[in-house]
Amino acid sequence: MSFLENLYYQTEIGQAFDIVCIKKMLTDGYVDMSAFIYARIKKEDMLEKLTADQSRFAVLYKDAYPKKDNIIESWNQNIETLDRYQSEHSEDLTYLEANAIVNWVYRSYRNAEERMEFTEWLFSYIKDLHEIRNQIRISRGVAFNKSKVEINFISSISDVNQLISFCSSAGQQLFFRGHANANFQLLPSVMRSERTKKHESIMYHELLINCPDDFEKCHTHLEKLVQMQHYGLPTRLLDITRNPLVALFFACESQFESYGELVLISVEKQLIKYPQSDTISILASLPLFSFEKQRSFKELANDFTIDDKEFNYRISRLTHEVRLEKPAFRAEIKREDLLNHFIVYALKNNNRIVKQDGAFILCGLSADGNLMGKFRYKNKKKTVIVIIDNKKKILKELSNFSINAAALFPEIECVAEYIKGEYS
Repeated sequence: MSFLENLYYQTEIGQAFDIVCIKKMLTDGYVDMSAFIYARIKKEDMLEKLTADQSRFAVLYKDAYPKKDNIIESWNQNIETLDRYQSEHSEDLTYLEANAIVNWVYRSYRNAEERMEFTEWLFSYIKDLHEIRNQIRISRGVAFNKSKVEINFISSISDVNQLISFCSSAGQQLFFRGHANANFQLLPSVMRSERTKKHESIMYHELLINCPDDFEKCHTHLEKLVQMQHYGLPTRLLDITRNPLVALFFACESQFESYGELVLISVEKQLIKYPQSDTISILASLPLFSFEKQRSFKELANDFTIDDKEFNYRISRLTHEVRLEKPAFRAEIKREDLLNHFIVYALKNNNRIVKQDGAFILCGLSADGNLMGKFRYKNKKKTVIVIIDNKKKILKELSNFSINAAALFPEIECVAEYIKGEYS
């Protein structure tokens, strides 16, 4: 077994590469490895983040990076330290920890050329990728499946304008979302970890109980979810916008060591829901139910041994909750709606949504990340991926169009913070 194989088969290292590389490649067809290849992640920044999270893997960043010749020995020495604290921490790696481990491995190579060679070996070696390895290419540090995606790099507003001009088509509505890191998944915040998924209902009710005055003007479950999203609580809503410059700002505003991404979302106009939709009311009611109850709803929706009448009888608690909000609601729920995700226009009832021209993707009970892929814009059956380079330059261009933090976050504390940053 070669040195690289020995390294990859260290348990936590294998898990880290699975989290950072494999899942993203298999789900979305691409993964940005540029921060690792070109050594853009600062050691002190990573140590600070790991320490703040009380991660046991902070020990990897307290000393010098290992050399390729002694990395396995260095890993084993650190593992002895880590094992002392194993019982006090979860065995599941967080994304931050996985990112830290992958970066630690990459920094054992002397230069970008060696790290690129390692990347090419990695994507040809990993068994889970064997069926597509002949389709994988690497461009400017981004590995992608050429049969599944089309990669575009942009570094100016004019590049964005030129690209979008080719994406419009009759009957389709374009939406956009900005990711500060091209490796972010297209998932709402509550679905990004098992812990938040399991505690969705508790978080929902706790916020309502503790801050009732903030929800006095909310008349529907959707309005409550939007309010919770506004204040940063993890929800099953995913923010999107009709304004590409707004999305571009969010793709560029942080994480300057990584490429950003402008996510292109396309949907038939007739499929877009309005806040008053019965389907939206059903999905917006889901957070009222415990994780176990939601799982029961999902199992029933996937159980085609029972007919629709029996299905609706067994989920009558959900029907009852919707009727409390909508007395005229017809007591019938389509099982496919319960599992699906939908784009819904937002009520223009707060300044932030107005400024950002916001809308949402409201997610149902399906946990399949591929289901979100149906919204991504495609050209000749390939998903169009837009990678953002030169973030700081684009931010300056956006500011010329009054697209900045003060404009998009009109609350006084946000405007004050922006002004302070500009003049201090």
